[in-house]
Amino acid sequence: ELQLHAIATLSSVAPLLIEEYMSCQGNARVLAFLEWCESEDPFFSHGNSFHGTGGRGNKFAQMRYSLRLLRAMVYLEDETVNKDLCEKGTIQQMIGIFKNIISKPNEKEEAIVLEIQSDILLILSGLCENHIQRKEIFGTEGVDIVLHVMKTDPRKLQSGLGYNVLLFSTLDSIWCCILGCYPSEDYFLEKEGIFLLLDLLALNQKKFCNLILGIMVEFCDNPKTAAHVNAWQGKKDQTAASLLIKLWRKEEKELGVKRDKNRKIIDFENLPGLSAEDFVTLCIIHRYLDFKIGEIWNEIYEEIKLEKLRPVTTDKKALEAIITASENIGKMVASLQSEIIESQARQDVQNEQKVYAKIQATHKQRELANKSWENFLARTSNAKTLKKAKRLQEKAIEASRHHKRPQNAIFHQTDIKGLNTTVPSGGVVTVESTPARLVGGPLADTDIALKKLPIRGGALQRVKAVKIVDTPKKSIPT
Repeated sequence: ELQLHAIATLSSVAPLLIEEYMSCQGNARVLAFLEWCESEDPFFSHGNSFHGTGGRGNKFAQMRYSLRLLRAMVYLEDETVNKDLCEKGTIQQMIGIFKNIISKPNEKEEAIVLEIQSDILLILSGLCENHIQRKEIFGTEGVDIVLHVMKTDPRKLQSGLGYNVLLFSTLDSIWCCILGCYPSEDYFLEKEGIFLLLDLLALNQKKFCNLILGIMVEFCDNPKTAAHVNAWQGKKDQTAASLLIKLWRKEEKELGVKRDKNRKIIDFENLPGLSAEDFVTLCIIHRYLDFKIGEIWNEIYEEIKLEKLRPVTTDKKALEAIITASENIGKMVASLQSEIIESQARQDVQNEQKVYAKIQATHKQRELANKSWENFLARTSNAKTLKKAKRLQEKAIEASRHHKRPQNAIFHQTDIKGLNTTVPSGGVVTVESTPARLVGGPLADTDIALKKLPIRGGALQRVKAVKIVDTPKKSIPT
């Protein structure tokens, strides 16, 4: 545990103390320790400690932290450190460790093994990047381990164990360790590496697409690549061209590019978030190629004049036509820019008028609210004002009524007489359709439980109340 803790500490401290690390022969000691980790010497570890996780009965924990230390030192991009590592055979040693690991699969500690493999590939990428000689040392053996990883079952990418990280490291190693070294590129092509790249691209994993496409672009500098790309076939006989077009359409869909029924782009002009100044600049961008061509022809024309050359009549007419067309394009763009500026000015004026109208409406609403409040105070504090308001209200109500009534229509009065309020009151309707003798008048007693209403002649008649005598209780003999 102390040993592992020391290596873990070095991973954080050594990058800050490069001179001390090199003076203590840090690279040599770490590489020697890795040799021991790879050896078959018996080692009994229970893997119960924090740093010893996954190291039960093996040396994976020691190898894991040693590679972390080397990765941290390599990615400092300090040429002294990296050169010392390469001189000590680090590239060959890393490839050997990787091959040894894949020859003895360990599913029990799969996550740690994947981390070790990823670190090895990252170390190799850091050492070989921008160094042709080191890429040559990486050679065919290095290409073989890269191809081995690329042949991993795609379903494992979703396992969450670290296959995604391993694939990222693999793609990075292709970029840094293979591209630019023609023997390695040719060997990669011979081993159908382009087919494997296209297979990965066909998985439609967005996080890998940009890296794979970038690698494909670099490989296309090799004249042998085109034949491999054209020969590839995916599921349902899909070709590389079809796959790339499909990816293009998917990217357009994610960007929200709109097309018409003929699949032409229709929303190029409808770019959001642009000001009038931006649109003025956009006019120049649209015609940039025309301006550039016109500029070149104008330079040719000026050189002819400067050297006092006289072109033939046909060439002279063609040159003048080109210069005139270029000038017309410039005038057209200038006119369009003027229209954009004027349109923006009109829009600004309209927006300003809308703001003023809104402010005016707000002030008017406040005035009406204040006037309404003043009228309310006047009605509540002065009886004469209240009566006057009441009369005006009654006149308004009367004027709004329909005076022509249908014949035989019954009119119900809804006003409450003698009410001196201007607040609308609830509707009151007095219905006289039921004779009072049947209901006993508006103040009749309605305690039906104490009344006996006999039926005489088909109508209810009120009778005197009947006195109810309590039933005598039986005495219980004792």
